Amino acid sequence: MPMPVFKLIGDLSVDTGTWFRSMNEKVQSWIHTDKVFRVEEDEERMDNALAEEIYELERCIECGCCVAACGKANMAPEGFMGATAFNRIARFMMDPRDQRSTDEYFEVVGNDEGIFGCLGLLGCEDTCPKKIPLQDQLGILRRKMGFSQVKHLFKTLIPGGHSHVGTKSM
Repeated sequence: MPMPVFKLIGDLSVDTGTWFRSMNEKVQSWIHTDKVFRVEEDEERMDNALAEEIYELERCIECGCCVAACGKANMAPEGFMGATAFNRIARFMMDPRDQRSTDEYFEVVGNDEGIFGCLGLLGCEDTCPKKIPLQDQLGILRRKMGFSQVKHLFKTLIPGGHSHVGTKSM
């Protein structure tokens, strides 16, 4: 049986490339910075521990196993981003060179096609041949996007954007 979710090419062959290109464009899977890259200059140094955390998420080989094993992606193959997209977002959120804010990430994945659509069945982590810690990243990303949503609600519902929680009103 060919991998579900992806376009069938023939027999057992599926087109994962088109899906991954589309997902990478959707989540803007590149470093966003205003800094001009100069070949002759040294790169900014990064803490080794952080570089290793980023590398751990960069090990994705885009095989599509996580997407094919995802219950939500199988139910809604056209819209749901899947674990690969969330892994990419988590990777760029860690990277100090990326200048996007949490609110900007929320615009990309803070919806039902994004992290809040994840059913948490973790078929993605079970099938990942590189054993990327997808469960951890899904939890961290969901928590960050949840806090971002609450913060956004306070800004829109309360004049001045300040929380009046705990104050009495007469």
